[in-house]
Amino acid sequence: MLTGIDNIVIVFTVIAVLWIGYYFSKSITDMESYYLANRSLPWSLVVGTLVASWYGGVGVVGTIGYASVFGMATWFIWSIGAHAVRFPLALWVGPRIHVRSDVTIPDVIAHAYGKTAAIVASIFLFMYCSQLGEITATGFIGEAAWGVNKVLLGVIVVVLTIALTCLGGLMGVAVTDMIFFFFMLMSVCMVFPQIYDSVGGMAGIRAATAATPSFTHPVAGMTFTKALMLVLLCINVYADPCFYQRFSASNSAKTGRRAMLTCFCLWLVFDAVTNIAGMVVHVKYPGAQPELAYVRMVLSELPVGIRAFFVIGLFGAIISTLDSYYLIGGTTLAKDIYARIFVKEELSDKKLVNLSRLGACLLGVIGLCLAFRFTLVYDAFVFLISLWMSTGFVPVLMALMYGGKKTKAAGLLSMAAGCLSFAALSLWPVTISESFGVLEPILVSLPLSFLFWAIGSRFGEDTEIDKKAIRC
Repeated sequence: MLTGIDNIVIVFTVIAVLWIGYYFSKSITDMESYYLANRSLPWSLVVGTLVASWYGGVGVVGTIGYASVFGMATWFIWSIGAHAVRFPLALWVGPRIHVRSDVTIPDVIAHAYGKTAAIVASIFLFMYCSQLGEITATGFIGEAAWGVNKVLLGVIVVVLTIALTCLGGLMGVAVTDMIFFFFMLMSVCMVFPQIYDSVGGMAGIRAATAATPSFTHPVAGMTFTKALMLVLLCINVYADPCFYQRFSASNSAKTGRRAMLTCFCLWLVFDAVTNIAGMVVHVKYPGAQPELAYVRMVLSELPVGIRAFFVIGLFGAIISTLDSYYLIGGTTLAKDIYARIFVKEELSDKKLVNLSRLGACLLGVIGLCLAFRFTLVYDAFVFLISLWMSTGFVPVLMALMYGGKKTKAAGLLSMAAGCLSFAALSLWPVTISESFGVLEPILVSLPLSFLFWAIGSRFGEDTEIDKKAIRC
């Protein structure tokens, strides 16, 4: 559906983004400049990179799919819950993170539970950073915009993302995130009034879905177990490596806090727009693949040239998330897996940076191999976030917030119990009833992870290396 003019605009944008990455590559001198931008991000860049990184294809295209299936409940249960839990994160947790000496989440695990636990957590964190849902989203956008093979377009996007990540480090990622942030908001919101009016507004949506009134009900459109799972997933942000990195890279704790608070209104309003857009898709294209139908619907409403900005906004959202997590995942592989297992002495900054770039490439390959096995974008997102929460959430949260005894057994037992129970319920799902739905694995694995953390903390000596540093 894109014309030659649209494609020219997109090509020039890609060239500009790569030039920005090249420009900031000149300032990379060590690991701190590569991974944390020398802890110099101002308020504006923190806002832009947080919004862009945490939305991505999952937040834009994926929300369309979930809203088309579950209706208004997607916004009331998922969106409001996800953003509400970030208030304490901005006000209390974030400032504590900024002043810590730890660089990565596995550093926190190592201080609290020892080297072995840090390596195990690093492996799961590396898997989480593959962000399969983002690559899944590229397939739907590419099929709608150009009619190309989804795997081919996935390869192109991943290669572009890796190039941007490896060239510019965090500063290059943050600056391009600001650009993508603008395109994402502008393109999605620009077309919203037109498609909203095309179905007669909310009154038209209610009339069209009168046979299923739960679709426009705040919470009734979702089974109880699905809703409870999404509520639990909301708190994953407390163990999210992207947030941890952005707060550490802010030029002050106050900057990070103000940036988070600024994001709340943007998140809630933008989620409302995408949620209602998904409901419009449900009305206009019943039975169609919702994410694919949404992209085609919007492109059909936009004039030549402007379509390019919409596609740039969608791909920008995906790239801004992928490059953030590839940067984190690559560093995790270099610093927290390779260095902890194979190196006795501290690696040089040059070797760490090069290994981090290699890790980013590996994440891209893993993502391309697995991403297109999922039907909906949110299916891929929920799988990865549930796996990471089942294994890493409790140890990270307790390391950050609990001032009492921590032992090696606590960290290892917590991760083992969460991982094994999640795997078992994923392979052999249990249906509770028609109204409650299938038992979501995380509803069992997360409580078990906490229970075994509490049991493990009673065995062994306190392994926390520097209590003062952990609590400052």
